[in-house]
Amino acid sequence: MRKLFFASVALFALSSAAQAANTSTTVQVGVVNGSSVTQNGLTNDSSSTSQLGIVNTASTMQGTGAASLNNGSTVNQVGVQNSATTGQVAFGNNTSAITQNSFGPPALQNNAAGVGQLSVFGVNGSTVSQTAH
Repeated sequence: MRKLFFASVALFALSSAAQAANTSTTVQVGVVNGSSVTQNGLTNDSSSTSQLGIVNTASTMQGTGAASLNNGSTVNQVGVQNSATTGQVAFGNNTSAITQNSFGPPALQNNAAGVGQLSVFGVNGSTVSQTAH
């Protein structure tokens, strides 16, 4: 009976570990917004960042310290100067979506986006949408 109990506990622990995932949601409204997200999950990492301000900076690193199974990152920025960087390392799939809308004096408007993706067995997908008004 004890062996069955310990085997059940070990199986439960293994199942729990296999379910490990990270989820992050960040919403910022201000003059200067800065966000940095680092996720190293065993299965799925998911991050969503939304920023409304004058100067917006966002960095999302997923699986760069310990590769995840799947990574998903979304960044939405509305401001005069927007900067977003996404780094993803996965055994499975990486998806990244960055949307930047810049407004204000034309000489000051700036959108900058950088995406780095490494997938061992899966698919990398990246979408960047930039608009200067």
